[in-house]
Amino acid sequence: MKNKFILLELNQRNEIRADVNLTIKSLGITEIENINVKIDTGCPYTSIPVRKLGISNEKAQQMKQADSADPAIKKEISFGVNDSKEKRESDKEKFRTGKYMELQSVTFQHDSLEIDFGGICLKKDSVKVSYDRTGNILVGMDLLSQMDIHIGQSRILGKTVFLACPYDRMDSDYLEMLDEHFGLQKVPPLGV
Repeated sequence: MKNKFILLELNQRNEIRADVNLTIKSLGITEIENINVKIDTGCPYTSIPVRKLGISNEKAQQMKQADSADPAIKKEISFGVNDSKEKRESDKEKFRTGKYMELQSVTFQHDSLEIDFGGICLKKDSVKVSYDRTGNILVGMDLLSQMDIHIGQSRILGKTVFLACPYDRMDSDYLEMLDEHFGLQKVPPLGV
């Protein structure tokens, strides 16, 4: 049976994580199953380091070379929170001069992302991928904003949970879960 909503627990590292199925059609990446992702409400855009999908470093560099040479692939520079001012300036210069293969901070925009949380499938027209980074796959607000989301102490589990449902799938079962976990009862709209 497919899920009607997403229910995840905060782990011991204060992270919300899930194992999902993932597809990026323009890269020919389909049916990647049980890949671990991190829910990141502080990240504006979903980002995927392709090596986290089981792609070898050699293959990732070949993919990066192809994307670097393709003028139809949108490229952006993406800095880490700990990157120094000097590194940022150096990387900006390399980016301006098209030296993408020398940059670990470059991302490439690809089409048709699908992330399936056990029956809750979130879709996005494009996604940023990195070929050099090996950090977490981050599910950002570009996807999370497609859902009603609540994070808080569950009255049932006694733990902090993430409870979410796509807006177009909200139903009485989801509203019942909100009430059971958080004591949020259905309230009539204003003016009624």
